[in-house]
Amino acid sequence: MDNAPETRATNAGNQPRWPAILKLRESGIFISLVLIVLVILLSGEGPRESFLRQSNLQNLSRQIALLAIFAIGETFVVIAGGIDLSVGSLIAFSGVLAGLLMVNLHVPIVPAILIVLVASASVGLLHALLISKVGLQPFVATLGTMCMLRGVSLLLTDSLPIPIVDERFTWLGNGRPAGIPTPVIVLTVVAVLGALFLRGTIHGKYLYALGSNEEATRLSGINVSRVKIVAYSLCSLLTGLAGVVFAAYARQGNPSSGMAYELNAIAASVIGGCSLTGGEGSIIGTLLGATILSVILNGLNLIVSKNASLWEGVIVGTVVIAAVGLNSIRQRRGQS
Repeated sequence: MDNAPETRATNAGNQPRWPAILKLRESGIFISLVLIVLVILLSGEGPRESFLRQSNLQNLSRQIALLAIFAIGETFVVIAGGIDLSVGSLIAFSGVLAGLLMVNLHVPIVPAILIVLVASASVGLLHALLISKVGLQPFVATLGTMCMLRGVSLLLTDSLPIPIVDERFTWLGNGRPAGIPTPVIVLTVVAVLGALFLRGTIHGKYLYALGSNEEATRLSGINVSRVKIVAYSLCSLLTGLAGVVFAAYARQGNPSSGMAYELNAIAASVIGGCSLTGGEGSIIGTLLGATILSVILNGLNLIVSKNASLWEGVIVGTVVIAAVGLNSIRQRRGQS
């Protein structure tokens, strides 16, 4: 009889953890991804063969990586209760800046990339200062820089792309070491470091606290301005990195690249479980969100034979509305 409690505890500890795992938000997102893939595979022999073709899967993985890199940056801001609308324009600006440095000024590749990353992070610093010190709303501050960065990119290039032919640089976007696209390797490093930052550091926890309740965070003695600087600087840093990889993939710094990519970044974050009111989100969720969005757009091009690209805006907008709506319903149920 004395061993009964211990026996019950042992049996409870040996019970399968599947019910708890299935309750995770990311599990539902993963199930949605599986269902979307099944729809594509069952839509016909042509789309199925095209989707499973090795070249398509490699291209799809590259597109997922290119989106997820800057979507992770957006996730940091959204978790902190903000939003960054400048990511598309910053992708173009960072690619143009990389091209100008390497092609026009003959700066070596590594220093050029470092300059681009520092300049990109400085944009995030500017956002944080405008929001925390000047008192601008995140929407207004980042909308302003979105227009400014796009305009500067067009002015610096006379609206023309800057070809970049150095294979050492273009390898960042087109290389395939061991058959793995280079952007996927870059994403893996970014995702691991991002997850460790969010869950394993005090500053990562501050982002969640700030997004949940800014006033309570301030009253607890946390430097809110510093937390915003961290969030927006990381977002712009990763966006600059994505811009460099985009330029390497396209073999040019294009001032017109990244159009409407801010919507894709927000969509990937929200699909992955981020709440636009802040305080919720994860790196794995954003990875799944970027994968879902990329798979949908890839499948659309395989299934729809005519003018598939014209439907992309409709699909992305619909997915965003659906994801935000489901998050709102879930939050209301959680509060009731």
